[in-house]
Amino acid sequence: MMKKILAAITVALSTFCLSGCKETYLDLKDTGSISPADFPTSLSHLDLMLVSVYGVQHEWGFLGHYWHGYSVFCLDHTVDLQWRGDESWIGICIGTARLGENKVQQQWRDIQKGIYFANSTLEAIQQYRAIAPVSEKQAIDNIEGQALFLRGFYLWHLQTLYGQPNLDGMGVPIIRSVPKELKAMSVPRATTRDSYQAMIEDFKKAEKLLEGQNSNRRATKWSAKAALAKTYLFAEKPDSAKIYLEDCIKNSGKSLVTFDHYRNMFNGDTKFEYNSESFYEVGNRASPELTHNNGSRSQNTGSTVSLLYTPFYIDNVDNERKAMGYSNQFMHDRNLVRFGYTDVPPFRAMESVNGTWKLKDDYLTQQRQRRAQAGKQADGPDPRLYVAALQPFIDSVKVYGKFYKVAQAEFGKWYTLDPATGLSANDFYGWPLRKNQYLDGKLEETKNVAGANFYFIRLADIYLMYAEVMKATDPALALEYVNKVKRRAYGYNPNAASPVDYPSLSARTKAPADDHLANDPILYERWAEFFGEAKWWEDVRRLKLGPKEAAFFKTVAAGRKIVWRDEHYAMPIPPLEFETNTNPGMKQNPGY
Repeated sequence: MMKKILAAITVALSTFCLSGCKETYLDLKDTGSISPADFPTSLSHLDLMLVSVYGVQHEWGFLGHYWHGYSVFCLDHTVDLQWRGDESWIGICIGTARLGENKVQQQWRDIQKGIYFANSTLEAIQQYRAIAPVSEKQAIDNIEGQALFLRGFYLWHLQTLYGQPNLDGMGVPIIRSVPKELKAMSVPRATTRDSYQAMIEDFKKAEKLLEGQNSNRRATKWSAKAALAKTYLFAEKPDSAKIYLEDCIKNSGKSLVTFDHYRNMFNGDTKFEYNSESFYEVGNRASPELTHNNGSRSQNTGSTVSLLYTPFYIDNVDNERKAMGYSNQFMHDRNLVRFGYTDVPPFRAMESVNGTWKLKDDYLTQQRQRRAQAGKQADGPDPRLYVAALQPFIDSVKVYGKFYKVAQAEFGKWYTLDPATGLSANDFYGWPLRKNQYLDGKLEETKNVAGANFYFIRLADIYLMYAEVMKATDPALALEYVNKVKRRAYGYNPNAASPVDYPSLSARTKAPADDHLANDPILYERWAEFFGEAKWWEDVRRLKLGPKEAAFFKTVAAGRKIVWRDEHYAMPIPPLEFETNTNPGMKQNPGY
C-alpha cells in the first residue's frame, strides 16, 4: 500500500494544491527519489501523503465523476433521464439496480482507496513521530487530525451508498490499518451502528488534533465537530448531537451568507467559496491547461460530475436545442411542483405569428416577474428553485464567449417535441440543474472539468439538524432555527422575524398537499436548502422515506414507473470484493 501511496503522490499533489493550497505549496523535484525504505523522514513527506488522501476526493469513481449522476441523484430523483437508452441506468432510478452494475460499483473501489490511503498515512505518522523534533508536534497532530477526518469522511460516503439504514443492519467493513497480508483484507461488515461509531471515533480524535489548523481549505476542528453532530444524529444519539450542534452554533464563528452570496456559491466563482457558513467543502478547480485536467480517469483538480447533466441551449442560427456536454439528465419535473412552481409548461404557452413560433408575451412577462419578485408572490415558487435549476427561455449560459438562452432538456427545434421521446408536450418542463453546473462553456472549452466546490456541511445544515433534535423538547426554539434558514432564502435577516416565517412546525410548505413534505417544515427545508447538493438521499435513507418519495415522483424516463423496494436503500457491493474478502461476515446486500 505504501508503494501505491507513493505512486499517487505526484498526481494528488497537483490535484489538492491547485484546489486547496497556494500555487507554490510544494515542489517535488525528483519523484523517483522517494522509496518506501526512506519514507517518511520529514514533515513534508507526511504532508505529501496527506495530499494523496485529499486527492481521492477527485477520483473518477467518487466525486470526480460517478457520485452524483450515476448514483445518488438517480436514487433520490433529483434528476430524470433525457437519455433513455440505458436500461441499467433506468433501473437505478426506478428501483431495479442490478448486481455488478458499473454505475454503482466504482464508488466502492475509489472510496475504499481513500480509507486505505488514510490508513497508510496514519501509520506513517506514527513511524515519523519516533524521530520528529518536539517543535513539529502540533504540525504532526494537525496532519493526523486531517487524515482521521478524511477517513471518517470516506466511511460516511461508503455507508451512504452501501450500508443498510437501520442501525442493526449491515454497515460497511471497518479497516483501521494497512493489510500486511491477503488474510488481513478479509474482514466482516460491521453493523450500521458500529459503522457510525467508527466515524464518531475518527471525528472525535480529529477534533482534538486539529487545534491550530485554521486554513479553511482543509479540514479544521470545526469540520470535525460539525461531522460529529451529523453522525450522532444519524446514529440516533440526539443528546450527543445536541452538544455538538450547540457548540457549532455558539462558538464556531460561522454565519449564514446573504441570499445573493448563496445563489452564487455553487458554480466555481472563488469569491463565494470557502465562505462563512461552510464547515467543510471539497475544493475543485477547472484548470484545462494542465496535462491531467481532461475529465478522464486521471486525477485532476476539478470534477466531471456535471458532464451528465449539463444544460441544453438554443442555437439562434437554426433554432435547435444543443447540448453543452453529455446532457443525459435534467431536473425531475416533479421537483418543480415541490418548490411551489405550478405555472403551465412552455409548450402550452406558445403561439405562431406569421408562421414563426414564439412564447406568448404574457407568459414571458409572468416568468420574469416570478424571478424579479421571487419570495414575494403568494403563488410564486420558493426562491431556491432559481438557485437549484436553470429556467428554459429565461436563464442564459455562455458558449464560446456568447450568451444563449437555456433550452428544455431535449433535442430538436426549441418549439417542437418529437413524439418518439415519449414525453407529453402538455406536461414537459425539462429544467437543467444549476448547482455545480457548467455556465461558462461547453465541455470541450474546459476539457470536461468543472471547478465548483462541493459542500459537505454548511451552517444551514447545523441549524436544521438542531431544529430536529429540539422539536420535541423546545418546539419554539426548533421553529426559530427552521425560520432562520427560510428567512435567508427569501432575502430577509435570518435573525429577525419576517413575513415568511412558518407559524408552527406543522405549517404548510411550498410542497403540494399530497406530498409528505406539505406540512413538515423541517424536512421540506432540508430538501429545498440542499437540493442539488447530493444530500437528500442521506435523509431518504435515514428516515425510510423511500415509499413516500416513489409515490410522489411516480415515473422517470418518459413513463417508466418507480416501484419502491426496501433493498434499494443499499446498493449492491461489487462482486469482485468477495473474491478477495472471503470472511463469512462479508455478505452481499439482500435483493441482489
